[in-house]
Amino acid sequence: MTSLAIREAGEADLPTVVLLHGVGGNGSMWADLMAGLPDYHCLAPDLPGHGRSRAIAWTSRAESARLIAELIVERAAAGTAHVIGLSLGGSIALELLAARPDLLDHVIVDGCGVLRSPIAGPMKIGVSVISPFLRYAPVARLIGRAFGVTPGDGLDAFAAQMQAVDARSFRRAFADANDLRLTPGLLAAPCHTLLVAGERELKHVRASNRLLSERMAHAEARMMPGASHGWGPAQFPDIHLRMVAAWIAGRQLPAELVAETTAFEGPAALAEEGAS
Repeated sequence: MTSLAIREAGEADLPTVVLLHGVGGNGSMWADLMAGLPDYHCLAPDLPGHGRSRAIAWTSRAESARLIAELIVERAAAGTAHVIGLSLGGSIALELLAARPDLLDHVIVDGCGVLRSPIAGPMKIGVSVISPFLRYAPVARLIGRAFGVTPGDGLDAFAAQMQAVDARSFRRAFADANDLRLTPGLLAAPCHTLLVAGERELKHVRASNRLLSERMAHAEARMMPGASHGWGPAQFPDIHLRMVAAWIAGRQLPAELVAETTAFEGPAALAEEGAS
């Protein structure tokens, strides 16, 4: 039995949707989306080190993906689930695509990519420095602003969630989410995968989305104009709900989402790392 804290909505015999939050958040961020999907069985776990799963240390992205796979096996009536992952949750979705595609139906990866950020090193150092002070509201709000969350987008709620995170797990999870690779298993995943980001997302994430959409057999890359990181639940909840509902049902995506055109411009070897 999975040890993660889980928020649940919908009848257990309906198709299952698993919702994976970003670093510093918890499953409560999906409350409105879950309410908007009455025809599905929704499961929103608190990932290791976060929220009500704070006492479970984050050890690795692979281990967290194993726990989500365990959750799907235990709680999804059909034995498979649609998976929606934001940021850190998106990194777990990518891990599942590579390791356990047999458990996945339709997948959305939002704000997370396989190309390394040119500022990944400084970002990790900054997180290491600031993480001991997460319990202080001004620090939590500062991190929220760095992630693109504004007062109108629920900054106070984000800060409250951030204050409930285990500092060591936060550091490890952040590092894991920024240390993804392009692998043969990921490229071979047969699942229908939507790779999405806000217009103001980091360029390497948007470039990664386009790269994966070109390399994976059943993937599309879209961009939300005017949006930043974590755009869906906070900035454009109606469009986000329509996007999720359309993708998992195999319908046309909202017209507001446009095709991703950002090209990868780094060394070719980086894009091929682990793919040979």
